[in-house]
Amino acid sequence: MHTSPSIGIVTMGSGDYLGSTVRDLAFANALQRRGYKVVVYWMMEVNRELAEPGIAHRILCYGTRYHFQQPSELLDRMLGSLLFRLPKSLRVRVVQGRSAYVERLLSNMIGAFYGGAGADPALARRLRAFVDRDAVSHLMMSFASLGPLALAAQAAGQRHFDYFLTFQGDEQFAAHARRLGLLAPFCERLNQAVRGAAWPAIVVSHDYVTRIVHEMHVPPALLQVIYNGIDLPQDTGKPDFASLREFFPRLLHGVPIVCFLGRQDTEKGIDLLLYAARLLSSRGVAMQLVVCGSTAKGESYRKVVKELAEHLGLTIHHAGSVPPAIRDALFAHSRCVVYPSINREPFGLVAAEAMSHGTPVLVPDYGGIGEVIRQGSRTGGLTFRTWDSGDLARQLGRLLSDEKLHGELASNTRAIAARFSTEKMTSDILAHIGITSAQEAVAALAN
Repeated sequence: MHTSPSIGIVTMGSGDYLGSTVRDLAFANALQRRGYKVVVYWMMEVNRELAEPGIAHRILCYGTRYHFQQPSELLDRMLGSLLFRLPKSLRVRVVQGRSAYVERLLSNMIGAFYGGAGADPALARRLRAFVDRDAVSHLMMSFASLGPLALAAQAAGQRHFDYFLTFQGDEQFAAHARRLGLLAPFCERLNQAVRGAAWPAIVVSHDYVTRIVHEMHVPPALLQVIYNGIDLPQDTGKPDFASLREFFPRLLHGVPIVCFLGRQDTEKGIDLLLYAARLLSSRGVAMQLVVCGSTAKGESYRKVVKELAEHLGLTIHHAGSVPPAIRDALFAHSRCVVYPSINREPFGLVAAEAMSHGTPVLVPDYGGIGEVIRQGSRTGGLTFRTWDSGDLARQLGRLLSDEKLHGELASNTRAIAARFSTEKMTSDILAHIGITSAQEAVAALAN
């Protein structure tokens, strides 16, 4: 009798990592569709709504575990489980209402992983118990910085399992380690976990490889680029504009929409977009600016965005997180999607998603996000000089006024975005960890 692989995914549902969670659950869903047994181990928060039916979920730990500098089993198992009986919307609102609270939890977690003798031993034993109970053969750690936990769990039992690591957003964990004075042990234990994995760690862009090698001293031979994946739209037609009017009542048909859709946090550079929009407005360039998306660090920056727009005399259509149907309609009806991040983005899911709907994008010339919009000599958008709102205004003006340029870019977008399909990413990861097409066939039959 053949045994098909069973895959566990350790991911986080809180903090700055929503894009990573979306990637992880897209991967889990694709595995489920292919017939694999999949289980997701959640840390901090849970986003079950992103998962397809049939995927198992376990709570590895609640955020309350890291309320104090030392991990608390009592706060985790008792208070955490009680809080999770409250509606998720209420939990999120309460946590985001406390300034920098999520950052505090993440900082305490990094201190627990890298400041003591081991990577939170009690949590490693819990992960080991889950892995054994679920008969997991391949364990994916969504962030390489969680690698020491996998290494400790592997050593905590007799039954063998392999693990593999993904670098996506780990520079933020490194920043916490630096602030705690733990950067040296962070790099040392991170490298131990990378070397202990059965395969090279997955990295989401070539630019990010350079950053990891430079900042975390991981040998490039232990890294393999596999781009993130998105679910490509099945229907290439535009949704009815009326659906947008229901969510943004003052949005006008026929006036170009410039859209930012992503996390509304300081590193995303929304203020740069507002300055650029004000410069163009003063020159009589017509546009409608839509800014929407969730936040990981609280409501303070969203309030700054609103107040800054008022000071600049800009009318913006401003919202928090929007439903998937509205997101897709925004992508499809926007003249362009702007992602003005001041961070060196490892990848650019929003850029890939926008292009999959036929919409050109405008992104900084810094980080892995620039790789997303190019395929050979073809591009699906423009870049601007990072941190330069004046150049952002110039490039945005070109997208708004140059019909020939806009048409050429739009004609490239869908083919470029197709390189980042969830199915391609899934096939690439399975090939990377040695799961062959024959094994895939067995998994499909077993399902």
